[in-house]
Amino acid sequence: MIKHLPLIGLLILAGCVGHTGPRTLEPGSRSPSATGMADPTGKTVVVGELPVPDLTLDHVTLADSLAVQDPDRLLADARRRYDAARAALDRSDTTAARAAVDEVLGLLILLSDDQKHAATPAQADLLRELGLLVDRIQDRRRTAAEVRGSIPRVLNRRVRQQINVYLRDRSQDILKAAYQRSGRYTPMIREELAARGLPIELQWLPIIESGFKPRAYSWADAAGMWQFIYDTGKRYGLRRSGWVDDRFDPHKATPAALAYLGDLYGMFDDWFLALAAYNCGEYRVLREINRTGNRDYWKMRLPRETRNYVPKFLAVLHLLENSEKYGINWPETHHPDLFEAVRIDKSVTLKQVAGLLDMPQDDLKALNSDIRYGVTPPTGYLLRVPLGAGTTLTSSLDELPESKFKPPPEERKYRVRRGDTLGHIARRFRTSVSRLRRMNRIRGSLIRVGQVLRVPGRNDNNRLWADQAPSYGTSKDALSHTVRRGDTLIRIARYYGTSVTALKRNNGLRRDLIHPGQVLRLSTAGKEGGGRIDMGSMTYNIRSGDTLFRIAQAFKVSVSALMRANPDIQARRLKIGQRIVIPG
Repeated sequence: MIKHLPLIGLLILAGCVGHTGPRTLEPGSRSPSATGMADPTGKTVVVGELPVPDLTLDHVTLADSLAVQDPDRLLADARRRYDAARAALDRSDTTAARAAVDEVLGLLILLSDDQKHAATPAQADLLRELGLLVDRIQDRRRTAAEVRGSIPRVLNRRVRQQINVYLRDRSQDILKAAYQRSGRYTPMIREELAARGLPIELQWLPIIESGFKPRAYSWADAAGMWQFIYDTGKRYGLRRSGWVDDRFDPHKATPAALAYLGDLYGMFDDWFLALAAYNCGEYRVLREINRTGNRDYWKMRLPRETRNYVPKFLAVLHLLENSEKYGINWPETHHPDLFEAVRIDKSVTLKQVAGLLDMPQDDLKALNSDIRYGVTPPTGYLLRVPLGAGTTLTSSLDELPESKFKPPPEERKYRVRRGDTLGHIARRFRTSVSRLRRMNRIRGSLIRVGQVLRVPGRNDNNRLWADQAPSYGTSKDALSHTVRRGDTLIRIARYYGTSVTALKRNNGLRRDLIHPGQVLRLSTAGKEGGGRIDMGSMTYNIRSGDTLFRIAQAFKVSVSALMRANPDIQARRLKIGQRIVIPG
């Protein structure tokens, strides 16, 4: 039977189509919970991160450090540094407080970038407290926005630059096509915006996110009209399995995106900062505020894509609101689709359903854009069909044969890092070198830093084979290590909590070359030394990609200790080959 009354077009969002129960916020697999929390000022604060499409800051290259500590230890360390920041602020030492907060945010970025461990409420509480602490450090007064919820129409050099880009023939054609597609979804988006009290201009944000394409998919694994990555989508209730991906469904993704944007505005009380955080993550925006004491988006040092993100959005608004001034003739928009939903409790192909309803298969796919492989899941699905076709489908459901289709294995992308080998990557993702070669059409074993490889992703239970620390089955206090195929000095050093320099010194190595079967001495202190390397004070030469935080993590010292041992060093101006002292 038809489970829902016919609903017109995109207004269906306000109903329960696409939801099998009440909307809930599910905890993300690597980001803190998205539940809004009130701070003492009554302001809603969001926690978590929008993980960015492989965007990096010049001072944030920390993902490898997760091999050194587990999330619980990282979180405990972050809490200790937060307490140190509070103590420093109580002493009126804002410099020390800001440095400690910066270290806390670095650890939280590590936790949010981890794809293996679920977040805890403790992370959410810590981020909320951090937001308040940063405000205390800046000693800024909380005042109401000039017009709460409004987006200022800034028209500066950066915005004009983006307007000129859109006015080019090719870019203008792309912009007009996106505007034409918007008609299918803007009525629904406007209803959601009105219900949440958010600026109506946000209805045009999908133009710069996806061009209003529900099946848009970026190189950074962001999906759908609102370009959610998996973990942020999950944090806001978007499910993903081998059969369906809610990120591709505008009716499910729109409430999630607007909830996220509303939470970001509650955190920053500024739409430019909220939009920047939507693009690169709230951790990074908050970190920039803490570092510089600046809350002006136009003066912030953010990733390049984020620096252009708000100007692009403002350029679109100016063009839409001043079409005569810029000489743009906008096309008529598409009309919202008229459809109803029918509950199907077995796996059937969209091709068979389209044949039964005598309609193009592509039209049926467009109504059910969250279905990944053209087959409904066997656990049940609310299938959208053209208005009036529900009765035909329900009366003929028994005639449709059940599909035996099984979703293919999941895949994800991995960017090769310095020191990686195919053997190392294969063990990391629990696969074989031969399979990696087949997936990436590699004949030999040569890979290069920065190369993007296809690797096995989630299994049937949607658990991610994530970035894991190497497991040798040996104690981390062992005195020696037998080199295995795929090992590197970097990998071995991280596992045993030492450094490449110490390994080379203990084994008389002049180069980084090692071979399978080679036995490496991990300690020169013997058993009396407890099997650990007593490094004492030593020196280290800066290499490409190094930051003080990453070096501190590798040698298990604090950033403040590094800076005390190297008073002339400047964190933002590290040079390759520069020698620094590592305190014991």
